[in-house]
Parts: sequence; C-alpha cells; structure tokens
Amino acid sequence: MIRIEKMTSCTINEAVQAWNDGFEGYYFNAATTPEAFLKRMAAEDLSPSLTLLAFDGNQPVGIMMQGVRTVQGRKIAWNGGTGVAQSLRGKGVGKKLLSAALELLKEEEVETATLEALTANESAIALYKKAGYKVVDQLEYLTLKGALPGYNKPSIQASGSYIAEAALPVNAGQLPFYRISHPWQTHCQSAKDGEAVILRSEQGEAVGYAYYRKAFNPDGEHISTTLYQCEVSPAHPDSEYLIHRMLNHVFGEFAENINRIVPNLPKGASPLTGATLKQIGFTVYAEQVQMSRQL
Repeated sequence: MIRIEKMTSCTINEAVQAWNDGFEGYYFNAATTPEAFLKRMAAEDLSPSLTLLAFDGNQPVGIMMQGVRTVQGRKIAWNGGTGVAQSLRGKGVGKKLLSAALELLKEEEVETATLEALTANESAIALYKKAGYKVVDQLEYLTLKGALPGYNKPSIQASGSYIAEAALPVNAGQLPFYRISHPWQTHCQSAKDGEAVILRSEQGEAVGYAYYRKAFNPDGEHISTTLYQCEVSPAHPDSEYLIHRMLNHVFGEFAENINRIVPNLPKGASPLTGATLKQIGFTVYAEQVQMSRQL
C-alpha cells in the first residue's frame, strides 16, 4: 500500500533516499547528499511542508518537491523534481504524488503551478498533461567554456546613449518589463547572492537588465558565471545593441578562461537573447519543456 507523507513528517535521510532512488537511471547523475539537498531547498525556496514523499511500507519510494513564491501579487508554485523508484515506475505512484501535490497548492491558494521536464522524458510530460498542465515554451540550457581570444565585440550602432548601472537582482525584478513568466530557477529570488546590471537611457528610463552570479574556487579564482536573465524592454529599437552590451558586461567580453552557464532560456519568450548567445558561441547542453497549470 502506497502512502503519501509531507517531508515535515519524514527524516532528511528518507527524503534523500527517495530522491536518489527516484532519480536512479535518470538522463544525468542527479544523486545528492543531505547537505546538498538542504542547500538546494534553501537556494530555490523549496518548501518542506509542500514537498511530498511516497512510501511503500517503511521504504521511501518517491518524491515530489515544491515551492511557492508571491511574485507581483501572484502566488506561483514550482515543481522542483519528481522521481519514483525504478521498481515502481509506471504503477501510479507519480500520479498519486501529483494529485496530492496539487491539492496542497490549492489549499495554499496558488494561482499557477509550473514545472520543467526534459524534452526526452516523454512519460513524465504525458503524466503532467493528463493532470492539466500545458506546454508554454521550449527551454535551452546553454554553455560556453573557455576564453574567446578571437572574439570581436560587435560594432552595432545604437540610436542613443545608454548608461550601465550596477544593481542587485531584486532591482531587476521590480522593473515593469521583468520576465515573471520565465522559469523558476531564473527568477531574481534564485540569484540572491548575485549581481545585476541595468541599462538606462539618457533620460533615466530603464531599457534593459541582466543578472548573474559568479562562482569562485577556494583560492578565490573566478571559475564560472551563471546568467539568469538578460532582457530588454519590449520592441526597443536598440534591442540587439542592448543585449550585446549586457552580455559583454556579464561575461567580461569573454576574455576569461571560465565556464559560462545560461539555464533554462525560453526559446519563445527570449528569442533575441538565445540567438545572440549562439552567435557568440554558446551551445545547447540540454533541452526542456516549460509547463504550467492554472489552479
């Protein structure tokens, strides 16, 4: 008999076992440790009271992680990962977890439930569609490793002058054209210790923003930069120039020998950012679908 429990009623070791067994044989190694599990929950605002575990007797055999944020007055939820132990896949455990999870979100008065699923994971996508989720965009995880010694800064002409202003990710989240519809991991709340740049016109109007986080090794050497969002105000005549300028700011004109990461960039919602990154040399590491369901 399968029973569903909130993570608050379980031990951290049970949660980690449910995750590791649930993602065994996944498309990439998703194994975790108690320390890494808790760190991720804090970084991505995942809630123990909304995260569910499935048990077969006393054995944890499945997990569904969830978090809720209030963004611009709207309650939005995210599915931070659903996994079922191999021996029980295809036997309705995932369906039970999802049904219980949606009931919890309704109790929390969540307006929209969101998630991402690997494009190749057709069984998971089918499960979510049966539960009322719809595909709203295609996502690309882009990477670029190493310096670009031959990189030539594009000589794109702009119709005006723009000032780069150092800011915090939360400042970008307050702009009227902030992309609230982008995936959860790219929201400004997921870059709490990051940096941001806001481009302003000569009149002081914000016309573009980008926020990112740099990572350093124990010796203090810069090893990677993750770009969360890079966007311009809708239909701006200098959009291409603004995107290039912000990317050059974020990645230091590509002179460093580092790893550059752009997680879950929406192809439909951010076509110019994606095209510019690929033009520079970024390649697709993974592809996902972005899905949502109104509650």
